[in-house]
Amino acid sequence: METRTILQIDNACIAFGADTLFSGFCLQLHEGEIACISGQSGRGKTSLLNAVLGFVPLKAGSITVNGILLEKGTIDQIRRQVAWIPQELALPSEWVKEMVQLPFNLKANRATPFSLDKLFACFDELGLEEELYDKRVNEISGGQRQRIMIAVATLMQKPLLIVDEPTSALDSDSTDKVLAFFRKRMREGSAILAVSHDQGFAQGCNQMITL
Repeated sequence: METRTILQIDNACIAFGADTLFSGFCLQLHEGEIACISGQSGRGKTSLLNAVLGFVPLKAGSITVNGILLEKGTIDQIRRQVAWIPQELALPSEWVKEMVQLPFNLKANRATPFSLDKLFACFDELGLEEELYDKRVNEISGGQRQRIMIAVATLMQKPLLIVDEPTSALDSDSTDKVLAFFRKRMREGSAILAVSHDQGFAQGCNQMITL
């Protein structure tokens, strides 16, 4: 049975002035798949993620998310198809429970109700204790914060999940848990586009692309 194409990138080029980061980049990502992009710093990996979200314009080529062509007039529509976890999270929340519930209060996500039971089920799969929910953000580790935001992002139930260095603060055991968690969620009909320097994570993905 043919699977749905979640993300299609055709002959993409990103350039800043005379500096071309990459050109002719193509990617087709289907539901149930995880694609990992790696490469040296400055090659445009994060810029590519930002391009899919409409934050960075393409000099050439096209991006289609869940059947919607990315154009000036469709940026908001595209972003409603995507859950995004950047590498650095500048969160205003003092408490973990506030950090967790914040995305559900955004206009684009209000149709998706927050479920503490579903969150704790994700916590269990990711090796997190329920007690973290009642802690202050500055009391938890970077790795715990990463896994909490991974849990929250998947609860958004978006067709595409974009993650930048999702395992940078994790050991190999926690990385394996994240990969297993992602694979289970992808079977529910979504796809993941990740940037990662973690070879253990990359080798567990369906596609590995080097920029």
